[in-house]
Amino acid sequence: MFAKIITDKFYSANGFMVLCFLFLLSTGCSKSSQFPIESTSQTPSSDNSGQSTTPPDDSSGSGSGGSTPDPIDNTYKMTALAWETSSKPERTQWSLYLQDIITNQWNSLLAGSSDITTFCPKYYSLDNDHRANAWAALFVGVAKFESAWDPTTRFHETTMGNDDITGLPVYSEGLLQLSYQDIQGYPFCDFNWTKDKNLSATNPKKDTLDPYKNLYCGVGIMAKIISKKNQITVSSGAYWSTLRSGGSYQHISEIAAIVKKLPFCN
Repeated sequence: MFAKIITDKFYSANGFMVLCFLFLLSTGCSKSSQFPIESTSQTPSSDNSGQSTTPPDDSSGSGSGGSTPDPIDNTYKMTALAWETSSKPERTQWSLYLQDIITNQWNSLLAGSSDITTFCPKYYSLDNDHRANAWAALFVGVAKFESAWDPTTRFHETTMGNDDITGLPVYSEGLLQLSYQDIQGYPFCDFNWTKDKNLSATNPKKDTLDPYKNLYCGVGIMAKIISKKNQITVSSGAYWSTLRSGGSYQHISEIAAIVKKLPFCN
């Protein structure tokens, strides 16, 4: 009797399994959790890794000299920077990019410097978002007097000989007037001469003329300088002549005036 009960249960269970299998065949496998349907939606990549995350090359070229990074997810509403204008919408994207990399990759700047209040008097009463906004305004001020906000600007440095990387005369290039040999002291600068050497000197596809790569490198250089000197303006060893106190080409007061236009700095 016990054996019969076991046998009946066996056939009953197998019959149920057969019915389930036929049901699955009739309804299709795509609803089974073993065969999930791949989502076609994509989540924008984030540049908050702490490493150099410059935007990819734009093979189609761009009048602004570079490709636009992925949209930045930041709930903070930036106060517009001095270079922004309706006729140059790409500059608003540059502003957002500055805010992002200062807040994330180069956030050591947020601690300030011994002379940051020269540019933003209320700096130390600000939260980090507003501090990043103030730093972004400072870089815009530097770029005004370095390149007139033209990402394709080039300047022959006649007293600096040849570039150690290119073997050609040194040129300062782009928004913040950087050069290929900067990668020697600042390896986070994404300037690839091997890729660029066959391009014309003024081709906006060059890494040094890409506004995003140029800004990333320049902000990083400033962060390294501040970590060593704790000063934006120095009398010697300044990277940018526009910030060299007492120098012939300094524009410290004009740059400070640009930053002070931010209402939260005063």
